Amino acid sequence: MVFLNPTSDIAFKKLFGNQAKTEILMSFLNSVLDRKEGEKITKVTITDPNNNPDTKDLKYSIVDLRCTDQAEKQYIIEVQVKYQEDYPERVQHYVALAIARQLKKAEKYKEIMPVIFIGVLSKPILESPHYTSHHNLRDVRTQEHALRHMDFHFIELSKFNKTLDELETVTDKWIYLLKNAEGLDSVPEQLQSPIELEEAMDELQHGRLTVDQLEAYDRYLDARRVEQSVEDSLIKRSEEKGMQEGIEKGVRKGKEEMAHEIAKQLLDVLDIKTIAQKTGLSIEDVEKLKKG
Repeated sequence: MVFLNPTSDIAFKKLFGNQAKTEILMSFLNSVLDRKEGEKITKVTITDPNNNPDTKDLKYSIVDLRCTDQAEKQYIIEVQVKYQEDYPERVQHYVALAIARQLKKAEKYKEIMPVIFIGVLSKPILESPHYTSHHNLRDVRTQEHALRHMDFHFIELSKFNKTLDELETVTDKWIYLLKNAEGLDSVPEQLQSPIELEEAMDELQHGRLTVDQLEAYDRYLDARRVEQSVEDSLIKRSEEKGMQEGIEKGVRKGKEEMAHEIAKQLLDVLDIKTIAQKTGLSIEDVEKLKKG
């Protein structure tokens, strides 16, 4: 079997954006959000199944999907492939916009529904060493959670290093699938339960794509490879530049130390101005040497 990369545009939408297969999305949400019995999402409506990116630059770096549950709470599930320095600010802006756009004329603030953001990150962005994190608004003294309309959950794939035998929770299994599905050649036993995980692996099979979808997926992979190549090239260039700057700094330091030693030897035989001219040091530096 050949499986798609779940963080790709086509695979992500195929996996979580199919209104006929919402049990897969609900399993993912309930596990990541740690919903207990009685709190679980039992119905979900995908509100933007197409969700085409606004700009060309975002086409291969950001994929998101929006849905609502049976209580009309809104969810934004996003995959962020490239590193983005202002990512925390951007996602807060997204959630604030989603809240602001809910109110129509004559509607009251109490009608605003919570917006829950779930970010799947390929590159590490947060300082926390944990691969999952949950952020919300609380009183810093009492930890009272009165402001309940903005909730953020992050999954940082690069920090997740568990093997199949180390998977403990359904959330672990989902994260393992998101990070490693592309490299599997069969559905491992650990990803066959709950049933939604097995169904998710079935949806990710390469052979289930149409010709048009395959062509789009190949274009996506090509774009990712180009982006990675450019990124690797920039990193290498930066490292080489840093190494060269280090060498030049060392040479400058060595020359400066040698000039100081020569100046010390000349203090008893030449005047300060002449010493400065001979060594390249400033008159102030030579004066400091003499005082020292």
